[in-house]
Amino acid sequence: MNEGTDRASRTVAVVGAGTMGAGIAQVALQSGFSVRLYDTQSTALERARQGIGQRLDRWVEKSLFSIEEGASARQRLQTVTRLEELVGAQLVIEAVPERMELKRELFTALDVLCTPTTLLASNTSSFSVTALAAVLQHPERVLGLHFFNPAPIMQLVEVVVGQDTDASTLKQALNFAREFGKQPIVCKDTPGFVVNRVARNFYGEALRLVGEGTAGLQQVDTLVRQGLGFPLGPFELMDLIGIDVNFDVTQSVYRAFYEEPRFRPHPIQAQMVATGRLGKKTGRGFYQYNEFGERLHITETVPADSVGASSSEFTLTDSTPVDPADGHPTGNSAGLSNGLSAGDALLATAVVVGDTPLARVLCTQLAQVRGVAEAACGLVYPQGIPRADQAAKHVRMEALESFVREHRAQLVVASFAGEKDVVGAQLQAVERGVSEQTVLLTSLAGPSATEWACWLVHSGRLRGFWVSLPLRSQAGESQAWEWSVPLQCCGQDTPEEMKRVDGVTQALIRSLGGQPFAVRDGAGGVQMRILAMLCSEACEVYREGTASLADVDLGMCLGTHWPQGPFTWLQTVSVSTVYYTLAAVWQEQGEDRYRPSPLLRQMGLADVLDLSVLQGHNSVGCGQPARL
Repeated sequence: MNEGTDRASRTVAVVGAGTMGAGIAQVALQSGFSVRLYDTQSTALERARQGIGQRLDRWVEKSLFSIEEGASARQRLQTVTRLEELVGAQLVIEAVPERMELKRELFTALDVLCTPTTLLASNTSSFSVTALAAVLQHPERVLGLHFFNPAPIMQLVEVVVGQDTDASTLKQALNFAREFGKQPIVCKDTPGFVVNRVARNFYGEALRLVGEGTAGLQQVDTLVRQGLGFPLGPFELMDLIGIDVNFDVTQSVYRAFYEEPRFRPHPIQAQMVATGRLGKKTGRGFYQYNEFGERLHITETVPADSVGASSSEFTLTDSTPVDPADGHPTGNSAGLSNGLSAGDALLATAVVVGDTPLARVLCTQLAQVRGVAEAACGLVYPQGIPRADQAAKHVRMEALESFVREHRAQLVVASFAGEKDVVGAQLQAVERGVSEQTVLLTSLAGPSATEWACWLVHSGRLRGFWVSLPLRSQAGESQAWEWSVPLQCCGQDTPEEMKRVDGVTQALIRSLGGQPFAVRDGAGGVQMRILAMLCSEACEVYREGTASLADVDLGMCLGTHWPQGPFTWLQTVSVSTVYYTLAAVWQEQGEDRYRPSPLLRQMGLADVLDLSVLQGHNSVGCGQPARL
């Protein structure tokens, strides 16, 4: 018997003929299974049948299916209005509205009707699979199969293992998911599972940044897209999903974790829902849309003139006008004072120092642009100074001071990750080796530029910056770099000096192929603050045994279209960089929301460079948290 005939002889039942139910039924049909689609409403079943037929026709038109395959799929679909007609199915997938009592009532009936070997799966995105199965006679055959919308397109399925789910059920469910042409990830039965949980702060932290005035919402979206490389910014994505839908999921996860601060909803979102500004579907959300769904102009949640340094004239040179819609420079960096009128002249006097992957990448890029050896462009160490190694600290201070003095640097780009006293001492060593006119750029992946400026004699020379790794180049679009002005400069330096330092900062960014965006100074800036929160939550998911490193990364890439998974990002940016960023944000904000995952803290303090050291981590100790 060939594979197609074998599948056609097996039946998948789907309960609920709404959007998700119809989509899951189509997935099973396209994979060759016979499908029984159940709903109490015959009109819903007819609507689902017509929709599935139309989508199958489009597949045939696009040559994804032959005419014969499309006709066969239609013939294998049976719609039913009696639960008894689902008897004989090998797999039943529930896709009814998210009401616990409704789902329990359904599963109780199915538990009696179906043979003990029939798998019972829920497509729930918010309820506990263990709780759904608790009242059944055979809870061992119950698990979650969480598809993502639209089910025929999205490749990911979260296979959720309840406390009573047995190994045979899991194995069969994984086989079904693969036969459906999906990529399954296995996760423990916890609130939000993997994707909805880890993704919460993609939205939550963006809302916080706008709410506190660090940046405007359009600016945050642009930094996330053009900086971190996401296909959509958080506000654009909330408008697309529906602000009410996103808000409901956030509230659900927040309640399920007993009001854990990391998942706390934001008042801005509540206000948008209360006023009916739900996004694209209502024509107005964080942005406004015409009747064709095309974006018109921004709906300001925070007044543009209150949003950070991006709207303050002292952060920009006279030759870089600001686009009032998003507060970022739109002009070129010509006309810089003190003779710096060309990027080449600036780069010739620039060096990079540090101990992070970013420092290494920028040193390499600077060497390529200048056409010289990397040794002439920077002094980059493989990792930070061990806390107990005072001798190494002394040697490095001397080396940094000597290097910048020897190269007569007029611009020093610094990216360090470590304890404040160690990093501060290194910045002081750099300052001792340069002239009073030298500009110093320090990474915002950690404390704010304001805090680092406290370590310097001439604080006005310092600016904060950040560009995300991996560096990327897209056709017609420069990568977004953010930069900030320390508070010490406000009202202390002369306007001419501020323009000079601001101009040098922007010129350097443009010379290295970036687009500068000014943000209000703060620990982590915008991009790293969002990224650090996402990576820390991923560490908690792994530490608790909810899912493996690989499945967390795969889930976030397939389920939310992230450019790379959080653990890949940890490896790319460095664990230490992420940990010290979040620790700095936690200290600056003073909220437990920013408490780093204990695992992230341990790895950061240990200066872990390779995440493979975590293999077997969750099996060590007296209480392994998961059975996966």
